[in-house]
Amino acid sequence: MESMRLSSAPRRRTRLFAGAALATAALVVGIAPGLASAKSEHAKLRSAASLRNAEPGGLSTAAKRAITQGYLVPHQRRYERQKARVTRRNEAQHAPASPASSGPLAPTSIRSWVGINNPNDAPPDETSAVGTSRYIELVNSNFAIYNKTSNTPIGTGTLNSLVGAPSSVSVFDPQIMWDAQTNRFYFASDAVVSSSDNRVAFGFSKTATPTSAADWCKYNVGFNATFPDYPKLGDSKFFAIIGTNLFNSSGSFVGSDIQAISKPGGGSTCPAATSFKFAHKTVSGGFTPTPASEIDTNGTGWAVARTLGLPSTQLKLYQVTRSSTGNPVIGTTPTTVTVPSYTIPPSVPQKGTAFKIDSSDTRNTQAQAAIDPGHGSKFALWTQHTVKGGAGAEVRWYEINPATHSLIQSGKATSPSLYEFNGAIAPNRQVGGSTNARGNSMLMNFNTSSSTTFPSIKMVSKVGTGAQSGQVAVFNGTKPLTGFDCTAPAPNPCRWGDYAAVTPDPSTANLMWNVSQFGNGTASSTFATSKTLNFVAKP
Repeated sequence: MESMRLSSAPRRRTRLFAGAALATAALVVGIAPGLASAKSEHAKLRSAASLRNAEPGGLSTAAKRAITQGYLVPHQRRYERQKARVTRRNEAQHAPASPASSGPLAPTSIRSWVGINNPNDAPPDETSAVGTSRYIELVNSNFAIYNKTSNTPIGTGTLNSLVGAPSSVSVFDPQIMWDAQTNRFYFASDAVVSSSDNRVAFGFSKTATPTSAADWCKYNVGFNATFPDYPKLGDSKFFAIIGTNLFNSSGSFVGSDIQAISKPGGGSTCPAATSFKFAHKTVSGGFTPTPASEIDTNGTGWAVARTLGLPSTQLKLYQVTRSSTGNPVIGTTPTTVTVPSYTIPPSVPQKGTAFKIDSSDTRNTQAQAAIDPGHGSKFALWTQHTVKGGAGAEVRWYEINPATHSLIQSGKATSPSLYEFNGAIAPNRQVGGSTNARGNSMLMNFNTSSSTTFPSIKMVSKVGTGAQSGQVAVFNGTKPLTGFDCTAPAPNPCRWGDYAAVTPDPSTANLMWNVSQFGNGTASSTFATSKTLNFVAKP
């Protein structure tokens, strides 16, 4: 629940301070709180020289809240009341049920290993991406680079070193993506310098085979006193695309924003910041715009968002195209996709403790886009979110035709006995070199929990035109989430997520690389008690 306050124990993101500027080249766009997009579009792109003399200072109310409690919402107290109300009502209406039958099984877990974990961070905000020879995992304070054949990292470090920030900068909410077109990884994250200097760090690997923080080109986008919360990363053929929610220094929501940055050319030299085509716009009608990572490249980029008001029967789609001069064109007015009604899910119970787990606010947490040969070779967008349903919470998924803003198909991971939450979905589309194959099947991972079970990791798949599989266990939990992840008194919810990831392997057919989270707490835990799990699966 977003009103949580942490004790004097180590906190979610430990770098709560003001400090020096990011020590790297920078794409900087300054926007004042609540400034209309049309005006802010004229802001200049500047190099790192403009950042090195930045004055340190305290963090804004919005940044502090994001650091201590996670994702921000437009109306904080209203959301708290809604969350508490739906949790109470669900407890009154749903008695514990017998475990649901598994149904037809399809996905297979091939290998798994415990990922990087920092006991000072909660939640881990785990995310990952797979390339031709590397697999990269990010959590709220660290990164790990793996050869795809080993469970031991070949390179590790802090997020600050990855994005090129000194230790005085608070870096969190990381994102990572593989792009088969440019044969590189891309990253994005929040990077907070001071109350008047909030930025989104952005960059890409110099080659397909990074091994350390030195192997990345590093830039950033400046938002001045406006805090860009919950950055989400995707792309099109021409641009890397980042979506954020904007909050002014006092913590009031002022709109959602989409940024587009042209992709680099070939070579391992980092281009000058001034060489990029850049634009950003405040968009209307939606909340948490989540750009799709395009497995097949498309000239149009897409971002999906939930509506501002709930309950809702709509998702919103935003376009990013390229002008005749090569500049990004961001559509600020969305098209609408009609979906089954959804609303805020209750908090999630767990065995062994009265503390509940935060199930989020129905926002889409990631999206993938690719050609689906099983549905007329349409270019399709896949996404998911956690909503009210089943025993209390369920994960809904959608395959969307963005060109016609209509559903191709949809489904859900749901159960009368378990709460499902924190999902991630992707098709099994393989694109790499001259190979373009598959794409008519999907795999989705998610967490489950209940008053009689510990937090666990499961997955479902849908192969071709067949039925969705039953839930397959990846990791059966043996401990709850406790420690400073949770706040007294119980049953206030514990932080979880805020997202997971799954991406298809570009060089090996029908392999999906995943990362999720499980509980590792005890009644006396004081440090963060969640751990990440990486796993490779087949739909």
